[in-house]
Amino acid sequence: MIYPQIIGSSLISQDAKNRVELLQSNMSSPMGAYTSNSKGHNYVRQSIARYIEERDGPAVNADWNNIYLCNGASEAVRTSFKLLLRDQKDGVMVPIPQYPLYSALLALDGGTMVKYYLDEEKNWGLDTNDIHKRIKNAKDLGINLRGIVVINPGNPTGNVLNRGDIEDIIRICHENEIVICADEVYQSNIYTDTAPFISFRKVLAEMGDPYSESVELISMHSVSKGLQGECGLRGGYFETVNFDPFASDMIYKLKSIELCSNTIGQVAAQLMVDPPKAGRESDACVEQFTKERDSIFQGMQKRAGLLSDTFNSMVNTKCTKIEGAMYAFPEVIFSPKALKKAEKEQVPADFMYCMDMVEQTGIMTVPGSGFG
Repeated sequence: MIYPQIIGSSLISQDAKNRVELLQSNMSSPMGAYTSNSKGHNYVRQSIARYIEERDGPAVNADWNNIYLCNGASEAVRTSFKLLLRDQKDGVMVPIPQYPLYSALLALDGGTMVKYYLDEEKNWGLDTNDIHKRIKNAKDLGINLRGIVVINPGNPTGNVLNRGDIEDIIRICHENEIVICADEVYQSNIYTDTAPFISFRKVLAEMGDPYSESVELISMHSVSKGLQGECGLRGGYFETVNFDPFASDMIYKLKSIELCSNTIGQVAAQLMVDPPKAGRESDACVEQFTKERDSIFQGMQKRAGLLSDTFNSMVNTKCTKIEGAMYAFPEVIFSPKALKKAEKEQVPADFMYCMDMVEQTGIMTVPGSGFG
């Protein structure tokens, strides 16, 4: 699509040519032009809606008009925060340990981060009592809670939320009129049968009244993660659920400022949600795609097990089981001697540990304080 002359050559397969022709016939503008809708190509958003419905089952009816294409999930977060935050009195709850994108954007937009803590003893699962306490404390301080960030599968913890945790968050948000910002970019990275990925979209729809028609949800996905790992293409989307028409209009205005996300990333998002399938692409194409996908997944699954097992075999180190995403969040237990040295050097022990590691091994690490 970027170099049309290649279509007539033998450099790409007939399946690839067919996909290019399919995309071209369904897109209102060529790759080098702005899309006619600032939300992105209609055909791509329709493909994403079908993907969401196929993923989440009959309870979900995805409206492609509520799907916005963006330059990666980080742009989706940025747009969400622009929508939600007005001043320092507006707060967003962020899980700790946290992916630092959220604290950085909150600082940039002038909002207040309200931390809630994941429970390491529950494999970094939710502690609903802690969330209730944090909400009360925030309200006592005059903070207007506008949203809660949920990262599932977890970054940097590698956990996968169970259905009960998701239902608890939905109930809390219904009770407190809080928007859910569901960062679900690692949904393809699930390494255990005992912790399947379940989307917030699915659970919200299946919970029924009074939740399914009232709790506001923004869910995000990206080609940067999963098994694609196409970070540089900057493709992704977010879907809004149960938003007031006025709020939807404001999102559209925000997207219109940028005119549209990059069109190469839009096509990448379409390919992510609509991979080769039997009956449309050739058997050889489907077989090759399946083989490559499974090879990437199995390699990541193997490394996830190797990493957590290795950490747990080390002295004074322990790590929860990596259920999903691409991360481990190990705990290092410092000896009294190490703590004394850190106190003498007037630095946090985890910072001292990281500095010692880079000096002795060349390996760069981040102290736990970097994740809150």
